Parts: sequence; C-alpha cells; structure tokens
Amino acid sequence: MVSLKKLGWENYTNQVIEGPLSDDIGRVRRVDRGEVDVLTSTGEIRALSDSQRAKSITAPVTGDWVKVLKDPEQGYVVESVLPRYSQIVRRDPAEIERPQILATNVDAVAIVLSADRPINLARIERLLVVAATGDAKAVLILSKSDYGTPAEWRDLDHEFPQVQKIKTSSFSDEGKSDLEALLTPNQTLVLLGESGVGKSTLVNYLAGQEMQETKEVRLKDRKGRHTTTAREMILIPTGGIIIDTPGIRGVGLWNAEKGIDRVFHSIFEASQKCHFNDCTHKAEPHCAVQKGVSEGHIYHEKLERYQRLVEEASEQTEIRNRQNRKLR
Repeated sequence: MVSLKKLGWENYTNQVIEGPLSDDIGRVRRVDRGEVDVLTSTGEIRALSDSQRAKSITAPVTGDWVKVLKDPEQGYVVESVLPRYSQIVRRDPAEIERPQILATNVDAVAIVLSADRPINLARIERLLVVAATGDAKAVLILSKSDYGTPAEWRDLDHEFPQVQKIKTSSFSDEGKSDLEALLTPNQTLVLLGESGVGKSTLVNYLAGQEMQETKEVRLKDRKGRHTTTAREMILIPTGGIIIDTPGIRGVGLWNAEKGIDRVFHSIFEASQKCHFNDCTHKAEPHCAVQKGVSEGHIYHEKLERYQRLVEEASEQTEIRNRQNRKLR
C-alpha cells in the first residue's frame, strides 16, 4: 500500500482541475498488452485496459491517473483516463505518421548519456525537443563517469547553457546529491536514452535496491541490450517518482515546432528579424540568421541541424494535412 501523495497526486491536482479524490483513482505503474498495473491507496491492482473490455476510450500510458471499476465478471477495468498535464511523445517508429506517448504527467526528462561511448549532439537535440514539446524540464545526465569525462561533455555547456548537467557514478557516488535533488516529493522524472547507457543502474542506485535488471554492455561496440522491456514507474524511498523506459533507438519528432524553437532559441530569436516571415535561412536576402552565422553568433553546423528538424516537422504537417483532406 502507498499513499497517493507519494504518487504525485498533490502535484497533479495543482496543475489539473479535477473532481475530489476517491477510492477508485490510481496511477498507472506499467502497461502490458491489454492490461495495466495500477497503484492505488489500497494496493496495486491489475486492470483490463483494451478497448474491447475497458470503458475508457483513451488508452492508458505509464504515468496516467485513471479511474478503475470493479466489474463482477471481468474484475478491474479502466473506466477513464484523467486529463494529462504533460505527455512525452515521439513519432511511432513502427508507423509512418502516428504518435507514440512514452510517459504522461511528467515534470522532468533526464536524457541519459554514457561516458563509455561517443556523445551524439544531434541526438541530444532531438531528445531536448521531445522534452520541450512536452513542457517538461530537461536535464542531461552522464553515467559511468568513472570511465572519465568525454571532451564532448564539456562542450555541452556551450551548446546548451540553460540545461542542467549532472555527472554520475554508481561506484563513487558522484552526482548522487544532484540526482536526489531532482526527485523531490510529488515530482515525476522520466529517463530517456539508448540501451546500455545505465538507466536501470541509475534507478537501482537511487532506489537503494535492485528494482531493475541490468545487463553487461558488449565490449566490441559498447552497445547495450534492452533490459527494461516496458515503461515502468518506480517510487524512490527518499521521495519522487521515476519512469524507466526501454532503450530508444529512433527519435522521430511529433508536433514539435514549439519544441524546436525552444531548444534552438538563439536561431529562433534571430529569425524574428528576418525580412521574410517564411525565411528558410538559406538563400533569402536580409536573413538575420545568416547574418548571425557570418558574424559568428550562430554556428553553421547548428543551423543545418535546426533546418533538418524544421523540414522534418514541415513534412509531417503536410502529410497529416493530406490525410485529413482525404478523410473529408
């Protein structure tokens, strides 16, 4: 049994106007095919969640607050999913144009990198866009710092001065106090990163026990195997909630225009001074962004990465518009 306060209920009600608390409300800890594990004030229950048997028209996601109903024939079923104040979304890697919600009611996104493999700047930017699109605070975490600090990690202070960065080691306790400061009571933190970067190890480290299975990384290429097989919510004894996720390979964006502008703030600010409202910052005259590049305020490589993301978002919008026109 666990109090709903420890699950973040007070934080939720501060951000979402909802009816009074009742015994049939809980928070989704884990989602499986057609069923979910729900933490309630009276204990954890297993509830049906597929559209054939559940009452809810919205599929529940790890982190959701839900109302459950006890059916005399089917047992517990999800009656409804309560409104979400945030959701972390990417484009579904298995579909051409469809969103995949990774977690909901999230306050912060921890992008986990590993000191034993190269740091991919473009990938970090994509994950930062995912966090910004979901209105969640982003933090960069370098795990396995006992391997040393990559030179690219130091460069991130210049690339993302507004983003908090934490170096961690489960062997030396480096960064533990900073991590615990992220996990204030009522707050939910989701971990995103590739397989093998140490997300499950971080969970176990903060939980003080083996909550998540971990596996060795292949020595030949530093690649990891999927240890976490489903997005899972874990309560940390010192306070706070973590949602651990399987390793993410592809980071497709979804409705990310707002998030792109937030992450590439300097380029967005300069673009407001361009002569043309639809300036692509490539060959148009009186382009304030290209002027920033020529004066050294904006790096050409960063502008190219920004343009690729903007083009991807524009293509998605056009595809969805064509699909909507066909449905009319």
